[in-house]
Amino acid sequence: MEKLSQEIINWVRTEDKRVVIGIAGHGAAGKTTFANKLKEQFMSKEVNYINTDPYIVSSSIRKHAIIHYTYENKEHHYKMTACHPAAHHLESLERDVQMVRDGLDFYTIDTHYMEREFISSNRKVTIVEGMSVAFLNSDLFDLKIYFYTDGETELMRRTSRDVAERGMDIEYLRQSHEERRIQYEVFMHPYHERLI
Repeated sequence: MEKLSQEIINWVRTEDKRVVIGIAGHGAAGKTTFANKLKEQFMSKEVNYINTDPYIVSSSIRKHAIIHYTYENKEHHYKMTACHPAAHHLESLERDVQMVRDGLDFYTIDTHYMEREFISSNRKVTIVEGMSVAFLNSDLFDLKIYFYTDGETELMRRTSRDVAERGMDIEYLRQSHEERRIQYEVFMHPYHERLI
C-alpha cells in the first residue's frame, strides 16, 4: 500500500489541475483504510474526502427487496445487498462528483454514523471512496483504483469489523456471507474492468 500511495502522490504533484480519485471494491477489501492513509499524505487544506456509504440505500429498506439471479446455473432469491447497483443513490453521487469537477462547493450527506463534511472546490485532490464508485461513470475520475479480496479474507475482516465495531450478530454475518459474495460476483465484479 505504501508504494501505491507514494506513486499516487507523485502523480498528483505533477498534475497542474484538480484531480478526482475513485477508490472502489467489495466490502472489507481495504478501501477505507487505503483512502485514509492516502488522505493523511496530503495537507488537510488540499484534499477532500467523500465516503460513499451514505449513498447506499439503507439495509432496512433493501431487506424488503428480494432479487432473483442465476449463479453457476442455479437460481437464487435473496435480499438485495450493496453489491447490486440499484442499492445505491448513484444519481446523487454522480451529481456530487460532477460538482467537484465543475468547481462547486457542497456538503456531504449527514447521517447518524457520519457527520457531513464541507467539500471545497479549491482543494487539489478529491478522494471518492466506497462500493458505489464501482457503478459510476469512470470518466468522472482522473484516477481509478479497485480493491479485491477473496471471500475468506472478506469474512475474516467483516467478522472483526462488523461484529466488534458495528454490533452485527456473528451468526447472521456467517449466514449471509455466501449470498453476499455471490451477488458480488454476479453484479459488482463485472464493473471492476472499467476501473483498472
